Amino acid sequence: MDASLICDELCELDLDVQSTDEFFEKMSVKAQTLGYVTANFLQAIKEREFNYPTALPVEPYPVAIPHSDPVNIIKQFIAPVRLKHEIDWCEMANNDNILKVRVVFLLGFKREEGHVELLQLLIENFQDKEIMDQLLAAETKEKFLDIVKHLKGF
Repeated sequence: MDASLICDELCELDLDVQSTDEFFEKMSVKAQTLGYVTANFLQAIKEREFNYPTALPVEPYPVAIPHSDPVNIIKQFIAPVRLKHEIDWCEMANNDNILKVRVVFLLGFKREEGHVELLQLLIENFQDKEIMDQLLAAETKEKFLDIVKHLKGF
């Protein structure tokens, strides 16, 4: 997979948010300001998340992979984010189950093709306890990004 999709300027380390809405609001402003998404991105991603939640119940730690429809993406990106604290996030395909999420990979793709393979690759990495422990322990944004850019398959 192409590591150039990993966006340094959209990466956040210890983003302080209390909810998914606050996460989407902060990340949407940043992504729109930097020219990655349209003005409609925030509303679109909130609606999509409400209808199709994106938290994965992977072990050792749940991870969220929110994404919007391609029409709202200007430049493709993968924005890896570590939250300061766990927040409640609805489980994918099971809106009634709430997971505690601290790692989020916000995805922005202009086309549908290839993203299934990327998701499979990310899930494989998210199930590796050593990798997840490293992501949670990274002391700097640079170290965090280095771990992300060296995930298996990138």
